[in-house]
Amino acid sequence: MGNGFSKKIITDHVTGEGEGEYLPVKVDFVLLHDPALVLLLPELEKLQEKIWNKEKVLITVDHFAPPSTVERANLVKKVIDFIEKEGITNSLVYKGICHQLLVEGPWIGPGMLVLGADSHTTTAGALGCFATGMSSTDILYTLITGKTWLMPPTAVRIDLTGKLPPYIMGKDIALELLKRKGQDGFLYKALEFYDRDKAVSMDDRFAICNMVVEGGAKNGSFFPDDITYEYMTKRGGARGGITPPFEDNFQYKEKIKVDLAQLKPAVALPHSPSNVVNAADLKGVAIDQVFIGSCTGGRLRDLRMAAYILGGKRVERHVRLIIQPASNKVYMEALKRGYIQSLMDAGGVILNPGCGPCGGIDKGILAAGERCVSASNRNFKGRMGDPLSMVYLASPLTAAASALKGEITDPGEV
Repeated sequence: MGNGFSKKIITDHVTGEGEGEYLPVKVDFVLLHDPALVLLLPELEKLQEKIWNKEKVLITVDHFAPPSTVERANLVKKVIDFIEKEGITNSLVYKGICHQLLVEGPWIGPGMLVLGADSHTTTAGALGCFATGMSSTDILYTLITGKTWLMPPTAVRIDLTGKLPPYIMGKDIALELLKRKGQDGFLYKALEFYDRDKAVSMDDRFAICNMVVEGGAKNGSFFPDDITYEYMTKRGGARGGITPPFEDNFQYKEKIKVDLAQLKPAVALPHSPSNVVNAADLKGVAIDQVFIGSCTGGRLRDLRMAAYILGGKRVERHVRLIIQPASNKVYMEALKRGYIQSLMDAGGVILNPGCGPCGGIDKGILAAGERCVSASNRNFKGRMGDPLSMVYLASPLTAAASALKGEITDPGEV
């Protein structure tokens, strides 16, 4: 009891006898980015092993994209050399952030079991699959064998009810859950979302599943519905093995209801994603930078909503507004629709797709004492620069409104 459809996916992939609570399972797809692969290469070469199935692996270069130091350039070269040597066909270099590229591509769908060498691999669960991040050692084992060991997590059913207000985004829903349960409130749990009213778009679903790991969750998944399959039809590629309806077959020890109509724009205070308050309560807190991007807040809907707020206006003169689309596909579509033009006219600086400021890698680093409102997923001390800087997490809407006012602002005000 209490294992939901996450357990069904895991048990559907079991390959043999388990040990204790852990089950041996086959893996459908693996995601790797540049710094993770660099850590694995020495051991992979030492073992003289090959990847079990090259068609089931996606390798990206997104953290150092392009590299900003000689050291990082050498790391990227190792990754590119490996891709060429091994003939990896699913490789995307400087095309965007791995988590966005994974869901844009044709590889995954409902019912699949997906691993990644990054905690935010949970993003892909929005497509109804079991997607989770693992350590480099675990991923090395999977690359060689195509298998892993999993203990089915206890599932929490989360019902999203009502309609999404125009000033609320997926990020606000994620922050609401973190506010309720805290940074360890979902430790090794599967968060399973049901959106019966079909109020939450795919881009917002991706943002929600991306953030579940900030509460300690093993994975987050949306029960597949018409929105899921419409997205997949447009995207093309794998459909997976789950067809609704079948959710009544599952029982849950814990259920949470979120009335979307009652939500208010939220902000996570430094230095924890679960330290959440209402944006309106921070009125008057001056800021130095706004970042709209990352694998949480750099999708097309995110840029559209930011452009809606900022179109025809200018950001406060002392505020740096940094925009980073999550992928080249998002970037090109945003250009086509005029969002990039609106954001640049408002004073925004547009970066090429990649991880950049989110992890304090390059372009958008914070100085001591500076405050940034960020649409990204983490605000740990020193995450985006100097340890004495402060990062406030918010939705792209709240971030854009804050850039306009030069202080943290509830987007409903503008």
